[in-house]
Amino acid sequence: MSRLESRREIKRRAALPPDEGEERRRCLVWGCGRPTQRASARGLSHGFCKSHVEFHRRHGSYSRRSYTKAELAPYRKAADKWLRDNNSGPMVLPTIATLQALLDGSGRTVSAYSLRGLDPEDRVRAVLANLRDAGKKGRQLLLITLAVKAATADLGPRGNPEFRHVQISKALHRLASGTHRTTSGFPLKSKYPRAEGNFMRVLGRKVEDIAGIVATPEAVAEVVDLAEALKREVPSAPTSGFGPAR
Repeated sequence: MSRLESRREIKRRAALPPDEGEERRRCLVWGCGRPTQRASARGLSHGFCKSHVEFHRRHGSYSRRSYTKAELAPYRKAADKWLRDNNSGPMVLPTIATLQALLDGSGRTVSAYSLRGLDPEDRVRAVLANLRDAGKKGRQLLLITLAVKAATADLGPRGNPEFRHVQISKALHRLASGTHRTTSGFPLKSKYPRAEGNFMRVLGRKVEDIAGIVATPEAVAEVVDLAEALKREVPSAPTSGFGPAR
């Protein structure tokens, strides 16, 4: 079935009248109260409203929004320190090399203008190729995986691998995702593809499957402890500007 045929089939099924009792069903997200997609004939979900289905598509969770850069910052710093301290570990360098091979073997770069319509696997290869061409390395993929897993363990939601995979992908997407095109010396509008959809799950899972050899629960717990120490650090007092007393 083609993509167009699949969309038409979903639209046809969504327009069907709900089964008996479905018209009274409400979204399962606490405090929402809106009718489910099936109850309102706006989609196929029997448990969630259209708004929360879209939220889940973007974030990998029906209720937890994606981590901000500020939320991830202490975990990234802690992951960087952990990698420097454990660089001589038996699996760290081989894992980094494998992640680098994932980048190097991703094929040609695909313009952000040409991503629409690609299947998830092709989108994943395109993202990895963009990261490679932007000079990103396997170590950064491992660092991000460690940081996201530590944030998930510390901030939650725990036990949601889909959310974790999406957050890994979003952090990678921030490193290199846009295309800046010019033609005949005249700039065109930059294109930044949305970081949402099935390819985000595939990318995050693919990276974590490799990085998880190092990002074990023990390593993640150590990164969490380092992050907590960073959060407790008191910033140095500002100087008066008058210089040392004589």
